[in-house]
Amino acid sequence: MDGIRVRLGYAGVGKPVGERTVDPLGLVAKAGVDYLVAGTDKGLRTFRLSRVTSVEPTGEPAVRPPDFDLATAWRSLSGAFQDGMHAVTARARVHPDTLALLQRFLGGRVRVGGPLPDGWTEVWVDGPAAKALAGHLAGLGAGVEVLEPPEVRQWLARIAAELTGMYAGEQAHAPHGR
Repeated sequence: MDGIRVRLGYAGVGKPVGERTVDPLGLVAKAGVDYLVAGTDKGLRTFRLSRVTSVEPTGEPAVRPPDFDLATAWRSLSGAFQDGMHAVTARARVHPDTLALLQRFLGGRVRVGGPLPDGWTEVWVDGPAAKALAGHLAGLGAGVEVLEPPEVRQWLARIAAELTGMYAGEQAHAPHGR
């Protein structure tokens, strides 16, 4: 839709689908995820393409800033986004069988330290908030032990209690090990 303003149906994280009128300015791919960079009434914004539910041309010409440079705009927008992804950092230890999965799952948000005496590896993992980071790490089960901060550990305990309460009555067979 080059040069034409569009109405996007867009489902933001944790929000119902809403409609936004935008001026498309360019597409960017980062770590296998595609984003639309667009002008809005609130300035430049990024829209993850997988969250776009519909696109309707308005017939109006898109407004493109005369000095717009996609690479410069992306650096600015993604820098602000990345800052939001690093609101909390957890220090953890990871089982050798889980380290590659953690890195694949969370990518550049994982910094790997050295091996620990027990064969596990020390890591630091960034997230937008303690609850969100705990949610990401909980899926790795006992392969990750968060050492700090306490608020991430507390959220993990809460998630574990909720899941135990929901599934404890079932006769599911948990894998043995670790």
